[in-house]
This record gives sequence, structure tokens and C-alpha cells, in this order.
Amino acid sequence: MVSLDIALQSKFYANSPDKVLGPLSFSVSAGEFVALVGPSGAGKTTLLNMIAALQSSAPGEIKFNGRPLMGKPGCKIGYIFQQPRLMPWLTVADNLRLVKPDIHESDIGAILAKVGLEGKSLLYPKHLSGGMQRRVSIARAFLTEPDLLLLDEPFVSLDAPNADNLRSLLSELWVEQKPTVIFVTHDLNEAIQLADRILFLSAAPGMVILDQPVAIARPRLPDDSRLQRWKTDLLCDYSGLLEGVLSGPGLKSVSGGK
Repeated sequence: MVSLDIALQSKFYANSPDKVLGPLSFSVSAGEFVALVGPSGAGKTTLLNMIAALQSSAPGEIKFNGRPLMGKPGCKIGYIFQQPRLMPWLTVADNLRLVKPDIHESDIGAILAKVGLEGKSLLYPKHLSGGMQRRVSIARAFLTEPDLLLLDEPFVSLDAPNADNLRSLLSELWVEQKPTVIFVTHDLNEAIQLADRILFLSAAPGMVILDQPVAIARPRLPDDSRLQRWKTDLLCDYSGLLEGVLSGPGLKSVSGGK
């Protein structure tokens, strides 16, 4: 497991005076599941890519276990994208071997059984449904037992039953391995079901306007009435939150701005 400390100044679009992010400052404890919720264009994916060193960072520091490691975190990072990103010319088993080339056949069978794809190792992605492809991407991410897992709206565009099943699967695998998780979503219901804390971002440039613990005992099921009560109370206290504006009784309006 790995702790993460973010202390970044503003991030600008390439060749543009406009900010996409920041400034940002927050920490994630080892083994914690944190969701990022904010409007489109708030820089959520940009932040994940900076943490994973897939694009240049903003000025400031990203620390892993208290150490600024300049894009070489010294820990295993898993990343589940919006699309499964499977290689279409490779079988399911060979897609898994991309992240663990020396994996034994028995271990492939074991991880596929965990994600509900037992006996599917020799199929190609074109023979899998969208939900099954997402299961392969989840299996691939957890196969390396990552210290830090980044997820960028992994269940977007799926129908409700598939999305519910995959959220449950993700939660089970997280409880089993306990990686530190940063989960990007537009879906507040999803964030409440999965996360220990929710960081709400302003509209662009994205800044944290509310850091809200989710004090609801697990397990949490989609139809759990506690989740809806929690959501209703939160949005009553902070109107405009999902639009990236923090406002409510006794509060001045807080947003990103330029």
C-alpha cells in the first residue's frame, strides 16, 4: 500500500493561458478509497495522468509515502481507463500477460474466475460483451496487486445491471487486496457506494471545494436507503455541489474561477 500527497500549483492547457487544474492540495492514506467528483472539464483525468506520470505534472509535488519521486514512484500502479483498452489481436490470457508475462496458466484461471470469466482465457476481445471486456481490464489491473489503483470512470456507458455488478466486483477485490484507490466519477451514487471519502472539485480549473468522508458502514448496496439519505442531506447542505460550486446556509459561494 502507498500513501499519496498532492500539493500542486495550477496546471495550464498546452499553448493556452487557460487553467485546467488547481491549485490542488490533498492527501490519501494507504489503503484508502477516495472518489473524485466534479463537472466535465474539471481536470479529473488530467490529475490521474499526472499521478501516473503519463503527462507532465503541474509545478509542485506529488509524493508517494512521503517521498517526491519525480515520476518514478517505486510502487506498482494500476490504471483502469474509461475504455477497456484490450489488444484486439490478443486473447484474454495474452492481454493479461501484457502486465505479468511470467504468469502461470493456473493464476490466469484464478483471476478470471474471480471476475466471472472462468473458461474465457482463449477468447478474443471481439467475442466479449462490453461488460466482459471491463471485467478483463479489472482483472488485469488487480493481477499485479497494485499499491495504487487509478480508475477513470471505468463503468461509464454500461447498462445499470452490468455497472452494479462491476462495482460490487471492484469493491470485493479492493477489500481483498486493499490498494490505495483514486476513483474518478460523475456519478455521486457510485462514489457514495464505493468510497471512504469524496473530494468534490470545482468547475475548471478544478480545485477541491469539499472533502467529505462517507460515514456509512460497509457493505453498501445500490438500493441501500442509507446511501440515498446521505446524498439527499449532502445536497441539501451544499446546493450546486455537482455543478462545481460550494454554497449553502452560512457559506459564501466557492468555485474554481480563473
